[in-house]
Amino acid sequence: MQSALRLSRLLPLLICGAPLLAQGVSSQLTGRITAKGGGGIAGATVTIRNQETGLIRTAVTDANGRYFAPTLPVGAYAVTVAAKGYQTAANLKVTLNLGDAAPLNVTMAAEAAITVEVVASVATVDQERASTAAFISPEAISSIPMKDRSFTTLATLTPQVVVDSQRGNLAIAGQRGVNTSINIDGGDNNEPFFGGAVGAAEGKTPFTISSEAIREYQVITDGASAEFGRMGGGYLNAITKNGTNEYTGSLFYYARPKSMVAKRPDQKVVGDFKQAQFGFASGGPIIKDTLFYFVAYDGQRRTTPINMAFGNPDPTKGGYNTLVASNPYDAVLLSKQGNYDSKADSDTVFARFDWNINANNVIQARVNHSKFTGDTGSGTTAAYENMASDVVKSDAYVLQWNMVINANWMNEFRFNYVKDDMPRDPYSTTPEVSITGGGYYGAYPFDRTYSTKRKQFVENISYTTPTLQLKAGVDYNAVDVAEFFAGNWRGVYYFDNLANYRAGKWTTYRQNFGLNGDVRDAGQFSAETKQIAAYLQADWRISEELKVGLGVRWDKQQNPDYPILDYSNPMAKPMPLTAKIPNDSQFSPRLSFTWTPGFDGGKTVVRGSVGRYVSTTPAVFLYQVFAANARRTGQVDFKAADATTFGIPYGNTGASAFNPANPFWFSAFPSAAAAKVPAFSIWTFSQDFKNPYTDRVNVAVERSFDALVTGLSATYAKGNQLERTRDVNIGTPSVNAYGRTVYSARPNTTYQTMGQYMSDGTSLYHAYTLSLKYHKADSPIEADLYYTYSINKDFDSNERNYSGIGVQDVNDPYKDWGYADTDRRSVLTGYISFNEKRFSGILASLSVRYLSGSPYSVTYSKDMNGDGATTNDRFYIYGQEYGRNSKRTCSQTTLDLGLRRDWTLVGKVKFTASVDIFNILNRQDTYWKIVPSSNPVSTDAAPAVTKNWTMLGDTRQVQLGARLSF
Repeated sequence: MQSALRLSRLLPLLICGAPLLAQGVSSQLTGRITAKGGGGIAGATVTIRNQETGLIRTAVTDANGRYFAPTLPVGAYAVTVAAKGYQTAANLKVTLNLGDAAPLNVTMAAEAAITVEVVASVATVDQERASTAAFISPEAISSIPMKDRSFTTLATLTPQVVVDSQRGNLAIAGQRGVNTSINIDGGDNNEPFFGGAVGAAEGKTPFTISSEAIREYQVITDGASAEFGRMGGGYLNAITKNGTNEYTGSLFYYARPKSMVAKRPDQKVVGDFKQAQFGFASGGPIIKDTLFYFVAYDGQRRTTPINMAFGNPDPTKGGYNTLVASNPYDAVLLSKQGNYDSKADSDTVFARFDWNINANNVIQARVNHSKFTGDTGSGTTAAYENMASDVVKSDAYVLQWNMVINANWMNEFRFNYVKDDMPRDPYSTTPEVSITGGGYYGAYPFDRTYSTKRKQFVENISYTTPTLQLKAGVDYNAVDVAEFFAGNWRGVYYFDNLANYRAGKWTTYRQNFGLNGDVRDAGQFSAETKQIAAYLQADWRISEELKVGLGVRWDKQQNPDYPILDYSNPMAKPMPLTAKIPNDSQFSPRLSFTWTPGFDGGKTVVRGSVGRYVSTTPAVFLYQVFAANARRTGQVDFKAADATTFGIPYGNTGASAFNPANPFWFSAFPSAAAAKVPAFSIWTFSQDFKNPYTDRVNVAVERSFDALVTGLSATYAKGNQLERTRDVNIGTPSVNAYGRTVYSARPNTTYQTMGQYMSDGTSLYHAYTLSLKYHKADSPIEADLYYTYSINKDFDSNERNYSGIGVQDVNDPYKDWGYADTDRRSVLTGYISFNEKRFSGILASLSVRYLSGSPYSVTYSKDMNGDGATTNDRFYIYGQEYGRNSKRTCSQTTLDLGLRRDWTLVGKVKFTASVDIFNILNRQDTYWKIVPSSNPVSTDAAPAVTKNWTMLGDTRQVQLGARLSF
């Protein structure tokens, strides 16, 4: 809204606007119409016209002069206020963003008043919002550099948002990334099998929906309405672009020249690096004021050079560990290492149609198709053959109907259908060879093909008055999952170090077998999960200064009812298939308030919330208990002592020597020696398993100083019923001579690991955020900056590890209580933009991301305590243990710079040239990572550590762009 309006036949007005981010897919307009002197005007008619689509909505003030217009599409509006005996206030301009309920307060003059200048202003603090939310505007999406042109990238510029290190998901407010919810146009856009966003399960797809199609979005950390659930962490709420009465379009091309990619300090830039992103967008009317379209296409072609060499880089030696060509084992590595290119190509197509049937009925239909084709498994420690081709296809359809029943009642209906397919084909057919501190070759071990389908029905009904809003609804999701997964079915050899590889002395040979034929048939899985929710939310304005919200939500996850293993008798042989996966049903109460003290003239706002937020359980766990039950599939870990019994080559001499060029694997289950086969590992759910939930408390205060707004918030979040894994089949614990808890032989000799999914994990998060925002109409400078100090602790940060044991002492998991994997003590994020219009015409945007070091544990890659797990044994010195996550990586700092310049060609046709520089300082943060020594070999008797030089962060890249728009 402009800071001054010149209108005829009006006395001065006071327009106080403050956005209320009432999380949804639309906006709202509210306020008070008063006469000069402060009395409310009853019966005034407020006409609200969308300037983009011509949609008109009207509201009438109550006895106190208040009005409320809910469920307005985002966009620019012209507002007219008319009342008998008063001059009409016409053509008041206001722009409503996602979730706004901007209070537009108008003071009207009597009909006999003289004509004067009208002054309008917008309050710079949000006087009604109770939630803690950051808004990503259309201007930010178009001007701030986005490295992969994924709109979610900008979420990391908002407070309390980090990227989890395990799966690359957005982890919000100290919670696990799988407990973040992403919605687009009100439709659930979350991957039901792995967790995270649809199509982004492996972190390779640059985007599944074009940023050209995203209009704006919110990142909500606390205080969400009861309408929103399945989000123990936070909530990312996005809406897409719609067509208007004006034809618009764009054609764009962005490229990153190889010559502008900086070199890494530990390797050369080799291969043929290429990245280009290109596409178009177009929107406009099909029937003016009635029917509109918007379409977009976005594509990427990317080739990334990989400089692969076996062995860790050592800067003190000037390169990688030396391999000797005359050694036949080294010769195999030399033949497989070397430079290669990894591809990542993507195409997305988007179309949306909006139909204003009349003023009271609006229908939106949207379709989005995305296809990614590329590689998985690439990296500087993985040979080319160790990759697999990946195809990631997703399709999403949303249909929404908003209906105004009368002045007080409204209805929203939404149907959302999302389909996700991921076929994968490994490049090699020989067993994988994994060398700790060396690298990988052979077949990528996680072979799979799967698809998911989500059918979502949402029905919301609202009753609204100017002071009370009631909303109730139901949310029904039917999720179908079909998968073939055969991890390790070709076999994997594990070597502790390069010296043991040269000697052919593997530590473990792991293979997954089909117990009723081919493992690929035994691993076929198809099931349906239902996610059902109902809610009631009430928001009540008690006074001009105080507004409160009260809501309650009920969530149920109904799991498939196929039989799973029953561990009630842990010594059973065999374990019976008589249990079921527990269903889950929980209530989530929520309370919020917003207080704007009158003594400060609306410049200060205090908001707070307390509530519970329930998450879901990804279907990957459901699959594991279906397949890994020693009836369908079984994974065997053969140890060196089993080599002779089963004829598995071992050592580097004689006829039975390990052949590194063509490693042995079992083409079928070794039934002839079945009685001697090491026991299978099996998995099931605890019958007390529940979905996780988070209890959260948030208090925040904001104060405006004209266009400058400062804020301080405090957040407390306690995660409960977090998923973790444990081994039921654990031996009697004792303490060895060096102080480590060790375990004797497994009690149930029929099995190895008897894995069980528990829901007794907890976490604790405290955060304190300082914010500084500067937004002023016609100012060349804009800024949003946030500093967050937080402490995040848990005893297991498992994102979705379905087959590993993370806790070191299963009998006392709280011994592992420490900093969570996502703990970042200090985080500074945000952006500053400057539009220099006088001389250069360049818009410059600088984004900053500073994160203090993340915690890590000093762990062995072998089983030190006899529990059968090789990933949870921490370095131990007699009398003192290196605690879980007791060490820290270095901090990371990234500055991205965007430069844009527009030239008007003819009429509304505009050409824009851009330069985006990612990591402008070319900063690679490095540290010496502490690991147990392999030379000399570290043991409890002779503990020794060494340091590996480790680098974090990508090198500087420059992206050149050209855009033609009208």
